[in-house]
Amino acid sequence: MTENDIRKCQKASLDILLEFQQACERQGLQYYLTAGTLLGAIRHRGFIPWDDDIDVAMPRKDYDRLAELCFHPEYFLQNHRTESHYPYCFTKLRKNGTYAKEKWLSVIPMNQGIYIDIFPLDICPDSDFLGRLFFKVIELLNSGLLARESTEFHCGYMKWYMRFLFQIVRRLPNRILFWIRESIRVLFRNISSGKRLCTVNGSHGYPREVYQREWFSQTIEMEFEGYMFQAPIGWDELLRNMYGDYRIPVREEGHFNEVGME
Repeated sequence: MTENDIRKCQKASLDILLEFQQACERQGLQYYLTAGTLLGAIRHRGFIPWDDDIDVAMPRKDYDRLAELCFHPEYFLQNHRTESHYPYCFTKLRKNGTYAKEKWLSVIPMNQGIYIDIFPLDICPDSDFLGRLFFKVIELLNSGLLARESTEFHCGYMKWYMRFLFQIVRRLPNRILFWIRESIRVLFRNISSGKRLCTVNGSHGYPREVYQREWFSQTIEMEFEGYMFQAPIGWDELLRNMYGDYRIPVREEGHFNEVGME
């Protein structure tokens, strides 16, 4: 993708973020810049130059009200409730008339378009053992969904029992996997104190996507591409937990590592 192409994607993604922000404000829903978008706001006051993704997070109670939001007709929400083949447990807000090439869409007759990712903030178990188990179970269920919906998905499990469980999961109907996924989330929520939150659906995994609740106890306004958006009060702790020393991008073997890419 050329620099000009990246910038076009960034402009479309920013339009979506602005539409999302206005809809949340009308309905009184809370959101936060997170992950690479939060990193870009701190380091560049906008997009990381080589990145065109936008990530936001919402408290679970607000995330569950996304269907109440009214968007301009050129925007549409995409999740497993709006499209039965959608394999992820987070939501995308897409813009019609744009095109985003995604490998996992290879065999799915779904709507396409440039998007922002909207992640729910869920309660994470207090112990490391249960936290890792929570992330691993959700990953397994998501892998089963992706394997059935994309010809390009590759199972990376090496242990025999994980490969065995994967073969079972991938044969279950989507509606069953969605039900199991939600039941697991509620189970772990009910046996946890609520002191830790997480985005169990993210790409960084445990423990980099586990947060202290107080990091989200308040919001601050943060500049991103000339506009002001909401960010968590504990943004520094969040970024250090996710990326380590996040202020300087690191180039390794001809490409940026996760500190630079996300």
